Amino acid sequence: MIQHRVELADVHAHLFRVTLTVPKPSPNQALKLAAWIPGSYMVREFAKNIHAISARCAGKPVKLTQLDKHSWQAAPCNGALTVVCEVYAYDLSVRAAYVDTQGALLNFSSLCLAVAGQEQRACSVTLVPVLNVEG
Repeated sequence: MIQHRVELADVHAHLFRVTLTVPKPSPNQALKLAAWIPGSYMVREFAKNIHAISARCAGKPVKLTQLDKHSWQAAPCNGALTVVCEVYAYDLSVRAAYVDTQGALLNFSSLCLAVAGQEQRACSVTLVPVLNVEG
């Protein structure tokens, strides 16, 4: 099962950390973030909010090559591929994501990478709860 884990990276900097785990990546696995969402037909380019992105497999770094504004390709690896993104979230609308010390709004199409060629596979999303955030 493809897994997404969403947690706060830095509430004061408005950053979520989103970890994607692909148990069986294809060779040269492509990953993409939506550029638009149904109901809001303007191109939004959510990938512009990716502050940092990296990948690992079996504890070793995996090279990511950016293919275009919203997609990346991982170098071949043997085993599960883990991709970690820090996503800037300061758009208080239904179209994107927002986080501050008072709360959060999540639209997964603007936060979670899709695994090209595996869109029909089951996936899960784990939200990591925050018990206390100091203002």
